[in-house]
Amino acid sequence: MPRTAVAGAVATVEALVQEDDGSIEAAMRERMALRYNTVRPFLSLLGESDALGFAPAGRRILKAVRRPPALSRRRAKDRPLLPIEVDAELVPAMWKRALFSHTKLPRGGAADRDAYVVCVLERLHRALHRREVSAAPSNLWAGPRARLLDGSRWEAMRPEVLAGLSLAEDADQHLAQLTRGLDAAWRQRADRLQKAGTDAKLVRDNVLPLAMFAGATLAERIASAHAELAAGTRPQTSDARPQP
Repeated sequence: MPRTAVAGAVATVEALVQEDDGSIEAAMRERMALRYNTVRPFLSLLGESDALGFAPAGRRILKAVRRPPALSRRRAKDRPLLPIEVDAELVPAMWKRALFSHTKLPRGGAADRDAYVVCVLERLHRALHRREVSAAPSNLWAGPRARLLDGSRWEAMRPEVLAGLSLAEDADQHLAQLTRGLDAAWRQRADRLQKAGTDAKLVRDNVLPLAMFAGATLAERIASAHAELAAGTRPQTSDARPQP
């Protein structure tokens, strides 16, 4: 088929198919916006509650959740929202038709209040699932760090917790133990490579890339990498292929 014919077919399809806002999803959001009166009695309780907290990613959505109580108290003539009253970054494509295409909205980018409030509530629900917003007290929606011990409670439980995890009281002591284990593993690897000689091989998904071993025997490069790591520097790599 000629290239021009293909290009013409693509242009025809693009002209016939509307921009993908998820037509089924968009229609579903239009129906959801009609449930505004169902959630309206709970807006003040939700928006003015101190039980909601947020992680950095949830700051924007929680700020938006604080506004519906005031929006719900508007008179009928003030229901359309001005563009500056809508946080557009919280409105996904599937919600735009419900927000901005209502037949009773004035021109100039006004948004439907009912649709915007329900949109914000849906975003809040997703943020709760993603732990971007938390609710306390709650076993299901509490923040990931809500149950962590702190202060005097941690000090009282600390010996028991550390003993149960077989951890030392001193973090430096624990890290030193891990360092010794890593050091021993590297030395063992270098010894095995040296004994294997030309038969030594490393798989490509190893912790260190194969390119690190160019220009020297594998055992020598392992030892060099170990020394650099011990000195706190990053091992240098090369694009050359390894030499046995």
